[in-house]
Formats: sequence, C-alpha cells, structure tokens
Amino acid sequence: MSDFVEKRQFARTEVNAALRYQIAGAEVLQDGLLGNISAGGILLWTEQELRVGTILYLHITSDELVETELEVTATVVRIDPVRQGRRFGYGCRFEALYGGPLPNESC
Repeated sequence: MSDFVEKRQFARTEVNAALRYQIAGAEVLQDGLLGNISAGGILLWTEQELRVGTILYLHITSDELVETELEVTATVVRIDPVRQGRRFGYGCRFEALYGGPLPNESC
C-alpha cells in the first residue's frame, strides 16, 4: 500500500493545448502551453521565467476541452522542478473568471 496522500482539492485533466498569457502590468502577450487543468488552476509551460506570486491573465482555447474558451486571472503558486527542454513549468491557481479579450488583445 502506498503512503502517498493526494493533497489536491480538484481532479486534474492532462491537456496539451496552446494558450496566451499576459503578466499583470505588462504590455506583451506571451505564448505558453497548457499541461493540465482542474477547477482550481493549471500547469503552464513557458520559456519565460516567472516568480511565485506573479499574477497572469490567461486566454485558454482548446478543442480538447470540448471547444472551451476560458479567460481567467491566475497566480503562480509553484515552480515545477522538471523542465521540458527550454520550458519552465508553473502551477497557477485561478483567481477570477472573466469575459472579453485579455486587456491588450484585439478582437
């Protein structure tokens, strides 16, 4: 029997999908990859180095998620110790769900 205790509040779904994000207060949209998603947050893969506590605006579109389109504010809560090539992994907690495009994204 395993001594592993699951600490996650929500089940997660593995997903490989592109997403766009913007650091709060920044002008530029960045490209990232969605590693997994749950009701509480995502695993974001990106080449950009981020710090715990960084606030992000995320635009997630995925056919894999039944053509779901999400726009949320999230906070980086952990840095994954494993890298995917040049990409860093970040555990991000959802803070707010909102409608409309990201602040600097044109329609």
